[in-house]
Amino acid sequence: MSMIKTNPVGKQVRSTLEDYFHLGKFVARSKNVQRAYDWGKEVHKGQMRLSGESYFENHCVWVANVVDQLVQNEAWTIAALLHDAIEDQDKTLDDLKTLFPGQLGEQVAHIVNGTTKLITSRGGRSKEIETLRKIASFQDPAIFIIKLADRMHNMITLNYMPKYKQVPKAEEAIRAYGRLAGILNCYRWRCWLEDLAFPYYQPETYTNVKKLLDADPRLTPDFINTLIEKFAGVMEREGLNGEVSVEINGYWRSWIKLKELARARRTSLDHFGNVEDIVSFRLTIDTDDDRDCYKLLAGVNSFLGSYLVHTDFDDYIAVGQNGYQALQVTGWFENYGAIEVAIATRNMEGENMWGIVYNLTHDRPIDHYKPITILTPTGGLRFVEEGATVLDAVASIQGDYFLDKVTTVEVNGSLVKLSDHIRPGDVVEVITGDQRLEPNKDWLSFSSPTTASLIRNVLINQELKREAEMGRQIIHPILFNQGIVALEDVQALEPEKVDRLMGLLASPNLEDFYAAVGGGAISTSDFKEKLEKVHITKNELEWSTIHLSGPSRSNRPGVMARLVGMIWEIGGNILRIVNNTYPNGSFDIRIVTHKLSTEQKDIIDTSLNSMKDQVDLQIAEVT
Repeated sequence: MSMIKTNPVGKQVRSTLEDYFHLGKFVARSKNVQRAYDWGKEVHKGQMRLSGESYFENHCVWVANVVDQLVQNEAWTIAALLHDAIEDQDKTLDDLKTLFPGQLGEQVAHIVNGTTKLITSRGGRSKEIETLRKIASFQDPAIFIIKLADRMHNMITLNYMPKYKQVPKAEEAIRAYGRLAGILNCYRWRCWLEDLAFPYYQPETYTNVKKLLDADPRLTPDFINTLIEKFAGVMEREGLNGEVSVEINGYWRSWIKLKELARARRTSLDHFGNVEDIVSFRLTIDTDDDRDCYKLLAGVNSFLGSYLVHTDFDDYIAVGQNGYQALQVTGWFENYGAIEVAIATRNMEGENMWGIVYNLTHDRPIDHYKPITILTPTGGLRFVEEGATVLDAVASIQGDYFLDKVTTVEVNGSLVKLSDHIRPGDVVEVITGDQRLEPNKDWLSFSSPTTASLIRNVLINQELKREAEMGRQIIHPILFNQGIVALEDVQALEPEKVDRLMGLLASPNLEDFYAAVGGGAISTSDFKEKLEKVHITKNELEWSTIHLSGPSRSNRPGVMARLVGMIWEIGGNILRIVNNTYPNGSFDIRIVTHKLSTEQKDIIDTSLNSMKDQVDLQIAEVT
């Protein structure tokens, strides 16, 4: 008979720091740790945090408590206790070596040296740049773990920091330290850290995301616990021992995933139903035999049946990703949304959740966890994988925001190619301008898996934009004959008609519709037929649209006022005005009116005749 452990959730479905760490009174695991505690307490005596609490007891001990419970390493715990002693209290590395003679003192001093900030700047460079370039020279896992714990506690107490410092600190926690936790494959740690920072970094977005996710029907104990029992039954039928649990993705991680799907036109930004890893059911097998995972996969697929999303399957056992290994499938439940089911062995799942930490405590290799620290010119810190290229560094600085805006990149003040490799401590500056490098498929050959995913999103968006622009051009003459220049005007003035049109054409919005026309998925004949059905016709609307556009030299004050005044003078009835000025100074004016007579149209045409060598005037009218 199979032995299967289930982990049902209670009212609080999300795991918390308190669920994993016992952060009460610190208990020293050895005489050396106790000596470090007593020395640190004396060294920091009188130093207070902004909260009014003892700096050492409130911060240093908290960091050491977390590190100690994670890795149970004497030198690491001591270094965590004393990580601020040199920076804040004028102590030296020699003091540490004296306190702990021999190899232990050398190791503690090395770790503290890697985490300590410099007191003064050198060579005209800022303190932060010098600090981070120093840290970047170290690739000791102890330093990364202590820095993560340190930053975690700083986020917990961020409310005591002045408001003007909260946003940049929170942004760095997400973009730098959240990324570091990701590179080290510490999934839970990353989610906790990012979700602590999210409310300070983007408070309005956080409030909206939290509201939507907290009301998500998939995050109810009944839904989760029912499926946990069902999947336990699947495991039992396959004759396997193991455990069934659930992981709830973080608010920030879920928001990032939603934006990725929205950019790919697979969902909207106000609905998380298509984000499958909001809820991830984890089926962990008590074996090291990969074949048992594939055996269970067949049972899971059979159980999901018609709920299985056949196009969404990932085999991260055959091809792992940064230490992550699992078989993943997606199920779709009506009135609930998508769920993820992940199958892994016990060791795989341990590394999936805690990465380098799990491997350190289970005598497993950590060679593949070697983050490289890079810097921005303003002192910002980012982490990339070992072997990363300049392109990976650009992606790490601001996600996919910069990938289609790059003109050149400088590393340590010198121009470089995107395919060049990055070294620890490199200062990377992305320069943007009018002449930009266009992302292309060749970039995928020198990018990490994380960067490649971002590049694919950018390439998809570029293609969709090209198709959408082509679609606009294709339908322009059809609309023009109906007195319309842009469907956006119909959407603003007759929204229900556009809603019906999009429904008939199976398009969620206008941008998707344009792309579908440009890509050939919707024919012009079908479009014409549907326009008739929803009554977007010249007889129904009785509109004329005056469209005036020109270069920057023609964008003179008073052009629009002159045109509007002219329409009023001839008795025209204006329904809508759209006025756009673009970065290059060119402009675009669109005025929708009730149908203009031939005489009225001729008056406008004649009055603006003096500008025809500088602007393009079109009047879409009903004949």
